Amino acid sequence: MMEKDIITVPVSNLVPGTIVARDVYTRNNQLLIPKDYVIDERVITRITLFGILSVPVYEDDVRMNQIDEDDLEDNIFTQQEKQEFLEFKKDYDLTTNVVSKNMNQLLKADGEINSDQLIEEVDKLVFKSRSKYHVFDMLHCIKGYDDETYRHSLNVAMINSVFADWLSMDGTEKKHLIMCGLLHDVGKLQIDRKVLRKPSGLTDHEYEHIKQHPMRGYESLKDKKIPETVKRAVLLHHERCDGKGYPFGFTVLEIDPYAAITAIADVYEAMTANRVYRKGMSPFEVIQIFEEDGKNQFNPIFLVPLLNSMANTYLQHKVVLNNDMTGKVVLINRDELSKPIVMLDDGRYIDLSRARDVMITKVI
Repeated sequence: MMEKDIITVPVSNLVPGTIVARDVYTRNNQLLIPKDYVIDERVITRITLFGILSVPVYEDDVRMNQIDEDDLEDNIFTQQEKQEFLEFKKDYDLTTNVVSKNMNQLLKADGEINSDQLIEEVDKLVFKSRSKYHVFDMLHCIKGYDDETYRHSLNVAMINSVFADWLSMDGTEKKHLIMCGLLHDVGKLQIDRKVLRKPSGLTDHEYEHIKQHPMRGYESLKDKKIPETVKRAVLLHHERCDGKGYPFGFTVLEIDPYAAITAIADVYEAMTANRVYRKGMSPFEVIQIFEEDGKNQFNPIFLVPLLNSMANTYLQHKVVLNNDMTGKVVLINRDELSKPIVMLDDGRYIDLSRARDVMITKVI
């Protein structure tokens, strides 16, 4: 039998239907995905959560089909909502340009940035959203383009802004957390763009090269007029409470609180945002992943209240289930946030904590 060629594909380029060519392990050598497993959205999310950058797959099986741009707005039904999104996107694109100019300015030896201007731009976007849910909804409709680092950074900053309110931070703390989101990936601007955007075949050297971005970002900021909390968040946002993160392998007590919160926002954005190669997951699917696999990786002091607030944000919102039925979230199960009680359109109620094979796949 002829052996299939194996290549390594960045997680950002994986799509459902691809077959894993070798066992995939976490950093503490626990089996995460067995060989020959057919990848689905849930598996992609788990890989992202565990900080794995690439996966070995069979070359003949690699699927690189871009998603239809029209599909990205399939949860915007009314003309009013579509108009809201178009207005948001216009402001969002302008803010992305401001973010990109400022981030590149920081890479210059004598470059500084106008932090107040950046924070004001983020605040405008969040303020224009009519609810915390609406912020996430608008971000979910944004498609990832070539300037993915800038857009991802802006998205994380907006999520951090919402998180700051949920955690009852004061004005200064909120500003610092927004800056953490904006600058956490500034080190990626010093990583070879061809490696970041490489569609397949990441070598071990390239993998390690990408993992240098927290350190490179910190080195770029350490002498700048930026709060120390922000600099530490840039350096430590890939650390994990179980000591399996990078670059230092720090544990929970060694990780700066701003870095710990930004890490949650960073992963949440990566899981829910639409990328060129696949759609993002629904909030409840992501909450379930955090509940199952995030306990040892993210500081529970922040993770628990944030997940509670996130789930409660979607009360009374219409949802689609994996059995194609639709309904409305009417009660959040405190012991299992990802499994609320849903009132179906026909008036029946379904408790997803008991109907284990049913889950929410979309909030509309």
